[in-house]
Amino acid sequence: MNLRDILVHIDNRPTCASRLQVAIQLARQHGARLTGLYAIPHPAYAPHHRPPLELAEEARVRFTQAIESAGLEMEWLCIDSQKTGLDLANALNLHAHYRDLLVVSQTDYEKSDRTIPPDLPEKAVLGSGRPVLVVPYIGEFSSLGKRTMLAWRGGPESSRALHDAMPLLRKADLVQVITIQGRHGDEVYEVHDADICQHLARYSLPLAGEKHISGELSVGDMLLNRCADEGIDLLVVGAFAQSRRGHQTLGEVGRYLLKCMTVPVLMSH
Repeated sequence: MNLRDILVHIDNRPTCASRLQVAIQLARQHGARLTGLYAIPHPAYAPHHRPPLELAEEARVRFTQAIESAGLEMEWLCIDSQKTGLDLANALNLHAHYRDLLVVSQTDYEKSDRTIPPDLPEKAVLGSGRPVLVVPYIGEFSSLGKRTMLAWRGGPESSRALHDAMPLLRKADLVQVITIQGRHGDEVYEVHDADICQHLARYSLPLAGEKHISGELSVGDMLLNRCADEGIDLLVVGAFAQSRRGHQTLGEVGRYLLKCMTVPVLMSH
């Protein structure tokens, strides 16, 4: 099974280049159609130094040229937030429902943009209903998914992430499965002896497994440290959610990874 339909967020920020190249790389690997979605912001948030339609056209031209150079099938969506009533996050989530994967960038909090909500990646993970690939705002990623780490905790979020990522895992040279028990205990880790690697072995994946207790390090720190140690180019995690002040947010590990990621992260909720 391959990914056949990929949606990527397109805008005018510098991070769009790396985000688009990662999406192109995936589309090539899987023979997928790539759809770019650009949202014209509401006038209250739009920059006033350039006409919004002019900025949208520039983004469309860059997207079209990149996709044509890659020889891929493409689609372009331009959403006018004022006319549709959809802000960027809702537009992405709506159209992601009809795709296999959504690609967005990590938020760079030091370079704020009024047209892009800082919690866009979190809203995408929680609201799209699809796996979301979040690309770090720093770095170039010429390899993606060759050496993949699967963070396995058990539970529906981990299971969803695993099976959402299966098209990528089946093309990997290494699938490093890591289970980490948090500092305050983890019932899912302790209550059974089931081994997810036994299930994955039925797909003849190139597996390696490890279990850790986080100790002084947080789970997020340990995951990123192990990614660096093993030369991992893709981290797959289940996105656990919690309720804070009546609103749903990602759990501690998910929020930490969105803030501090060093490799692309595939999240499923």
